[in-house]
Amino acid sequence: MRDDDRNAHRLKIALFGHPLGHSRSQELFAAVSGRSCPEIDYQPVEVSPAGLEAAIERMRRGEWDGANVTIPHKGEVLRYVDSLDLSARTSGAVNVIVRSGEGVLHGINTDGEGFCDALKVFSQGPPDLEQAGVVIFGTGGAARGVGAAVRQRGAEVTFVTRRPGQPPSEVMSLAREIIGWDSRRLSSCIEEALLVVQATSLGMAPSTEEAVPAPRESFRKGQYVVDLIYNPPETRFMQQVRRQGADVINGWPMLVHQAARALDHWAGSGTGKALIEHWL
Repeated sequence: MRDDDRNAHRLKIALFGHPLGHSRSQELFAAVSGRSCPEIDYQPVEVSPAGLEAAIERMRRGEWDGANVTIPHKGEVLRYVDSLDLSARTSGAVNVIVRSGEGVLHGINTDGEGFCDALKVFSQGPPDLEQAGVVIFGTGGAARGVGAAVRQRGAEVTFVTRRPGQPPSEVMSLAREIIGWDSRRLSSCIEEALLVVQATSLGMAPSTEEAVPAPRESFRKGQYVVDLIYNPPETRFMQQVRRQGADVINGWPMLVHQAARALDHWAGSGTGKALIEHWL
C-alpha cells in the first residue's frame, strides 16, 4: 500500500497479549489518531497462548491492518507470519505485524531500535557500545530484541536468567555469557557493565513489590540502567539502583520510540514522529 493510500485509510490495529491490564498502548495511539497520521482504531485483544493462531488468522482475513504483539507471544508468533525482517530473525521475536492487501503477514521487531533511540536521548548522545559490557535480565522477546540491537552495535552481552541451562537459541547466538541469577559472576558482570537492562516482568503492576534479585551494591555512578517496565513509572528495582548513583529510566521512552517505528511501518515513513512529539 502506498503512503498516500495509507493516509486516507483508517488503520485498524490490534494488540495481542495476555494479560493486557498493564498496557498503555491504546492511550498512546489514541492521543495522535488523525493528527499528522491516519485515524487509528487500536484494539487491545486479550489472547491466550492457545488462541494466538486463531487471532492471527482473523488478521490475515482482514479484521485488522496490523498488530502489536506483547507478552507472552513475541516468540511464538514467528510460526504464523509469512516473512520476517532482520531484527525479528536475529532476536527470534516479533512485536509488530504488518498485513498486506493480499493477507500476507510480515513480522518486524522494533523493540531493539526503539530501545536504542530512547537510550540515545537518555544518555544525551549515543553511548559507545563497541566492546562495552551490557547485562540483560531476562531472555524473553523484549530482552532478545534489545540484545540483538546492542550486539549489532558491538556490545558484549551477558544474559541473566532463571534457567541458564535452557536458553532460547537466539540468546546463545547473541550472548557473550549466560548466567543464572544465583551466579557468583553476577556482581562482577554488573560492576563492569556500562548498561544494565531489566527486561523481566518482575515489578510490573499489580505486583509492584517484586524486583529482580540483583546485588544492588554492584551498581555504580556512570552506569546506565533501564527497566523496561513503565507501569508503575518507578519500580522498586529502579528505586534501589538509583540510590547507588546509576542513571536510571523506565521503559516509557522505549515504548514510545518502538511504537513510532511501528506506525512508520503501518502508515508510511515519518508518521511516527507524531507519537514522539506528543509523548516525549
